[in-house]
Amino acid sequence: MSASRVAGAEPLFTGRTRVYDESTLRHAADQLDAEGCSARVAKAMWSQVDGVVRAVDEEVLAYTDMFDQPYYTKEYAHAAPIGRLGNRLLSAAYFGITTVAIPAGPTLFLHLSWHKPAAPLHDALEDLFVEPERLAWWLDHVRVHIWDRGANGDRTLALAWAWEIPYLTIGRKGADLWRFHAAAMHTDDGRALVLRPDLRLGGTMEDGPWEAIVPARPGDPECQRGICFRIAIPQSESELRELTAFYKSRWPAMENLIKALLARGFGRNRTRALELTTSRGVDGAVARLKGRELELRAELATLMAATASEKNVRAVRKTVDKIQGVLQAQVAAVENATLKHARIVGGSERLAKQLHMLTHNALALALFGSDDAEVRVMDPNTVFALLLDRPAITCIEDGKLTLWVDALDAAADRRRQEALVGVFNKLTLRCRGCVVTIRLGQSHEEKRC
Repeated sequence: MSASRVAGAEPLFTGRTRVYDESTLRHAADQLDAEGCSARVAKAMWSQVDGVVRAVDEEVLAYTDMFDQPYYTKEYAHAAPIGRLGNRLLSAAYFGITTVAIPAGPTLFLHLSWHKPAAPLHDALEDLFVEPERLAWWLDHVRVHIWDRGANGDRTLALAWAWEIPYLTIGRKGADLWRFHAAAMHTDDGRALVLRPDLRLGGTMEDGPWEAIVPARPGDPECQRGICFRIAIPQSESELRELTAFYKSRWPAMENLIKALLARGFGRNRTRALELTTSRGVDGAVARLKGRELELRAELATLMAATASEKNVRAVRKTVDKIQGVLQAQVAAVENATLKHARIVGGSERLAKQLHMLTHNALALALFGSDDAEVRVMDPNTVFALLLDRPAITCIEDGKLTLWVDALDAAADRRRQEALVGVFNKLTLRCRGCVVTIRLGQSHEEKRC
């Protein structure tokens, strides 16, 4: 009975008198994921955003962040701090999420990645750009890519600079504005605006990358604390004045969207399977050793191609010994590592999250097509409260399916309901071959009268 109340329109869609049990849906989702359905949904989500971006024909803003999902288990498992739970050590799964803000339009989800506990934002960015097609798309359509301090290290930014990603992130240290006596640019109230080369990455003033130091609170003339940003695109004086507010656009374009997903069950654990695996630290150590191995093999190939001499032979033997040592270190790193349990990548959870984000995008695009300003900025929770979670009576006719939704009593809510009904009817949805039409019925007050 509880499942039937929550299921809503599922029997109408499936044609069954009873809703499917959750375990049945989970097993079916696991099978679909194993057959590559998650990859197809991810591709559909990328195509969905790509179509909107090409239609707008303007460069967009992109945002990437990590979402950590706690998982309670009694197994010996890898753990990680979860900030919103008081930094207690918990078994967890980490997800990299990337959004795209359409100019004068909604913000859409573009990419989802799955990582081991305690994974940094660097891993999410690597997963995003691992395919050359995605990187090429990024360079063509993204004006600025904003991410959090979790990926402001030299290794990540050097990689992003090599990929020509137009990044913006906050630095690790602040600065006192009064120290910059010779600054060339200033705010209207006389505080320094500094744009200088990022020397840690070998930057130059002409070609970048740069460091930008601007007031932490632009609207407070008394604030002398500066924020240091690391950036890969040149900045004018007017852009430096707005840089703090520009960076903070990641709150409505990323943080609020993740909260909206969580409110609709995005953080629910659907995959409970665990596997024994090494930690992310061991994986990083092995990756560095493999990189060192490739460097030594390239050095060996150069020595082998050189003219033979006694000195050259000694260098070849020495390089071969180094390669053997690196190979032994790789084997030792894996064999000596402590294996713990971690969440298995994939299954019903990955498919459910991909579908959730795809549907969220479709809802955001549909809402943005409304003439009502309030409807264009509605979050999913409000849409559910006003319409999708309301009791309804369904009338099934030949080729037509009409949903009579209970209207709300308050005049303001009734008006927003009517605007939402117009949005959904405009989509011309279909269910089992029938055109779906939504109508508002009587409110509770009208029924009593």
